[in-house]
Amino acid sequence: MVLSVAVAVTVSGCSAGDGTRKPAGRHASAGAAKARPEPKSASPARTEPAAKPRTAAQFVARARQAMGAEKGWTFALSGSESVVMRGQAPSSATYAATVHRTVSPDALEQNGTITTSKGERKAERVYVVGGTGYVKQGAEAWKKGPLSDPDIADDVEDPMAELAAFAAYTKSAKVSRAGAGGQDVRLRVTASGWQLSAARDRPALKKAVREAEPTLAQLRKAGVSATDGQITLKSFDETWDLDAAHGYRLISHRYAFTFLVPFQGGDITLSQEVRAGNRGVFTGNVALPNGVK
Repeated sequence: MVLSVAVAVTVSGCSAGDGTRKPAGRHASAGAAKARPEPKSASPARTEPAAKPRTAAQFVARARQAMGAEKGWTFALSGSESVVMRGQAPSSATYAATVHRTVSPDALEQNGTITTSKGERKAERVYVVGGTGYVKQGAEAWKKGPLSDPDIADDVEDPMAELAAFAAYTKSAKVSRAGAGGQDVRLRVTASGWQLSAARDRPALKKAVREAEPTLAQLRKAGVSATDGQITLKSFDETWDLDAAHGYRLISHRYAFTFLVPFQGGDITLSQEVRAGNRGVFTGNVALPNGVK
């Protein structure tokens, strides 16, 4: 989901925006990651134990298999976004939600609350059913649309789809140990120093660029003239922790980045962070609320 802040930075005598959007997360769909366990062998003969994974790609494959072996999962989400400009109070928003994600059928239910730095709160409900997204914020009417529509996809946070997307750039990940006694596995991708124009073409950074775009568009509308070649990625960090004792299933996921936007001899700092924690198996069903079609 997009954790996007209501930017209140005053630039050139005008405000960069007054809408309330949640801080940006990953734009993935419940139908995008169909993790499935590998079929069991039809032969009753003794099977050799699976070789222990070593590369990040092998760990991700095992994690997707483990996650796909259950009916569904519950995740706790939290996110934050801030825009900081020298001499002005930061503009920020936070987001907290619970996600129920079923595997068969692929469906998602996400209930959360957006809170701005001004103390304003707005409830948000998100569903993905049958490949279609449904979003309701506060007292607004339900929005419905395909997951290819950014207005819908930006509000969907699906850790299992994110894990599938991560498989495309695991070559950039470092593998290390995590948890008490180092029994778990951590996959981590970090980056810094990229210009926005170059980051667009880096597989690991494309989503960070996409998530920053709504706020950058607000800043440009307000008079910030920095080009893509002048905006710099200060830091990027994506971390996956996997439970080695349970087939390397997902424990947690963290995704954070900071961009520096030059303005009037200084920098506007745009930062976002999203965390997802696995809260265990979900055995219920996901269905649209009554009256929503």
